[in-house]
Amino acid sequence: MENKKWIILTLIGGVLMIIGSAVGSTAFYEFLYNIFSDYVTEDLKPLISAILAIISFLAAGGGYTVIAGVVLVMLNQYRIGRIIISFGTGFGIIGIIVYIAYYIVNLTGIITNPTILAYLIQIYGLFSFNTGFGFAGTILAVIGRIGLRKPTKLAKEEPTPTQDEEVSEVFDAQVKYCPNCGKALPLHANFCNECGADFSER
Repeated sequence: MENKKWIILTLIGGVLMIIGSAVGSTAFYEFLYNIFSDYVTEDLKPLISAILAIISFLAAGGGYTVIAGVVLVMLNQYRIGRIIISFGTGFGIIGIIVYIAYYIVNLTGIITNPTILAYLIQIYGLFSFNTGFGFAGTILAVIGRIGLRKPTKLAKEEPTPTQDEEVSEVFDAQVKYCPNCGKALPLHANFCNECGADFSER
């Protein structure tokens, strides 16, 4: 099975995410909705809200969502399985990015805008891996999901001719057949010694 090692890696990642309580936060998606709601028309707000609710539900499963995605992959539902795994690890990936950005800003002071800093601190407070298990599990699950691929179909091999078939082809090339009875005759024969047909003038 081509995906065996990636399935095992993703499963381990999902289990570690469960142990480390690396799950999504509905507060984060509400935060996103509040930010972008001012830029979205009233007609689209229910749709955006529904989409974020679905994503939030899947992300809240964390490692459980990842394992469910792996099960779908094992059932040959590769596309939907990988999408489900992505939802399960998505919150963790965002969390890792936020953690890295937060510490870079703290160490370098590269951002001084108070509004941006306030947003960053608020987002940082929404994420928590609790233990290193959640962090490691997210990394393993992401690597495993990247490695998962739909197995390539092997090209159908053309059957090679058998020795009898090769001999038959050589024999056919050295004889001709009587048009009346079908008997095999030498190429230079002018009549058939089986039925007596004369075909020298044909």
